[in-house]
Amino acid sequence: MSPVRVTWNRTVGRARSLYSTAFAVGAFLAASAALFAFRLDAAEGSGLSVASVWAMGVAPFLPALAALLAMDVWSDELQSGRMELLLTVPVREREFTLGKFLGVFTMLMFATFLSFASTVVALRIYAPSALAGIGVLGFCPAFLALMLQGVLWCAVSVAMSSVFRHAAAAACASLLLLIGIPRGGWAALLAWAPLGRPAFGEMLLDAHVVDMSSGLFSSGIVLSYLILSSFFLLAATKNVAMCRLGGRGGRSLRLSTVFAITLAGVFSGLAVELVNRLDTKMDLPVGNVETEFSARTRGILAEAHGEMTVTCFLSRKDVRFRPIGHFLRRLQRESASLGGLRIGLVFVDPLWDLGSAERLVRLGASEGSLVFEKGRRNVVLPLADGCGERICASSIQSLTMPPQRRNVYWTVGHGETANDDYGAFGMSDIARDLAREGYRNMPIDLAGDAQIPSDCALIVVAGAKEDFSRAEAGRIDSYLRAGGRMLVLLAAADSGGVASLLPGWGLRPSQVSTAGAKTLSSTDVIVGEFSEHAISKPLQGSRIVLERPIGFMPSAAAETGGGADRIEFTPLAKAGTAVVAATVERGAGAGADLSIRPMRIVAIGDAGFAMNGQLAARANANRDFFLNCVAYLSGTDASVASGAGANALSTGLDRAGRVRFAVILAGAVPSGVFLFLLAVAARRRFRR
Repeated sequence: MSPVRVTWNRTVGRARSLYSTAFAVGAFLAASAALFAFRLDAAEGSGLSVASVWAMGVAPFLPALAALLAMDVWSDELQSGRMELLLTVPVREREFTLGKFLGVFTMLMFATFLSFASTVVALRIYAPSALAGIGVLGFCPAFLALMLQGVLWCAVSVAMSSVFRHAAAAACASLLLLIGIPRGGWAALLAWAPLGRPAFGEMLLDAHVVDMSSGLFSSGIVLSYLILSSFFLLAATKNVAMCRLGGRGGRSLRLSTVFAITLAGVFSGLAVELVNRLDTKMDLPVGNVETEFSARTRGILAEAHGEMTVTCFLSRKDVRFRPIGHFLRRLQRESASLGGLRIGLVFVDPLWDLGSAERLVRLGASEGSLVFEKGRRNVVLPLADGCGERICASSIQSLTMPPQRRNVYWTVGHGETANDDYGAFGMSDIARDLAREGYRNMPIDLAGDAQIPSDCALIVVAGAKEDFSRAEAGRIDSYLRAGGRMLVLLAAADSGGVASLLPGWGLRPSQVSTAGAKTLSSTDVIVGEFSEHAISKPLQGSRIVLERPIGFMPSAAAETGGGADRIEFTPLAKAGTAVVAATVERGAGAGADLSIRPMRIVAIGDAGFAMNGQLAARANANRDFFLNCVAYLSGTDASVASGAGANALSTGLDRAGRVRFAVILAGAVPSGVFLFLLAVAARRRFRR
């Protein structure tokens, strides 16, 4: 049996017999699980994968685990005096060092695998939607990224253990090198810099994990970790070898060994600089992701033809550079796989690409924007407005499809939510989305003498609190009888707004009981039951969040009439048994030969359903549901015009579910592992 294998076996066996190992692994599992649960809640609705979130939760605690596992692999030999006896064996120092390093790395890999396994099992039980479309292979890049960093952390910790006689001193030195200096220095840099994080980008160690866990591998980064790991293993080997060189006779040899270590450090630094200068990127597919983009985006990419250039006008130090670049490359691959639009990507750093930056500025772009160009037409998308799948797809559609201007009229004068209000209680975000879809947002005051314009695609009544006058109600009634369309976000069931007008058109608002319904904040309700209607069918498997919703029932008007006068009541979404969103249509059964445009009303039982604050709060399909309603009312197929982005992270957990998930993952599982390892250590000690 080789000396490396013997040393590895003894190192692993000794680690299993230590109570400190049980404590280190248990604390690592608890801390990483708690951070993962917190980041999973914060990342909901973002484009991050659950594998990336898991890796970001584990990575900060991996150096501490390596330091605790390796703190006495050499320190114990030095303190107990066994080092002299060990060095009398005809085995090279590098074989001892390599065996101990592999033993520490094996324990670290075992603890990381426990974190991975417990996370996947807990997600499958409590949040299966977070793993939708992602197999075990989807976690492989994240696990590989952690192991690559773990190799360096273990090498540094083994080297520190070879320097200090006391295990605690070795652990403190390792923690200082692996956590204190890089993360403390980064925190000081952010505190000192006037611009903070935007001036320097992300913390490099965290950025590496995010990049690799999402499939973006850099040859320079991978080789840098391996080069530095080799250097610290060499330093550990030389430190052990110096134990042979005692007394005055070995002074010159010790000095030459220190010089060799220093020279190796300089060479390693130059090698790291070289491999980063010659860096190449590899953007690999991540695991088994079944659906990357929604049907709407795929339809736009498939129907578009020709060539388009997408320019990312952003500094490479910006924190948004990596995720945006990864998203654009996925969009490029998706378009190529569909055989439609050919997308070329260009990245322009305003500090280095001055000529290209000047051209973009002349086009009206500013730093921090995406520029879509096709022929002589272009669309500038500021990143401050967001850079999601829907926004980019709308920009592509606006350049590849003939323009269609449809007017959406928002009623004013009754306490409605303003579509030009940028606060948390405004609707500027959804109005901006409508503009990207080709609609023009216009206000309408029905109190005037003018009738509703003929170019009106639909009327939006967004949470009106005051009653409409008789004249206003008459204008709305005339508009609807002529085949008009209206979207109502109801503020109350029995007072204000247009609630009193709805029964005549087949809708009767009513108070509903939400006891026992899933909730995020105890005042809202999670709605995930959708009907097969054109509005709601594309959102199957998603969820919308309503604040104290109002229910709807069919009124007497929906139970009478026939032919062109027949009114159909269709539930769209339910919370338990209560219908919280519904649509009515008059004239749908009249027959196509009559050429009658049917009247349509969609009512949603929450006035704040599409407010800015609600759209930004958590991952939900509120935005998609609203846009599907508008597409249906304006006569566009909702399944094509809208749809939830499939690449957004969604756990489907309510408040109680999040608490249970965190308690099990960060409490019960680490406690069980800690007790098991404690029992193993006690048993091995008892056998001695």
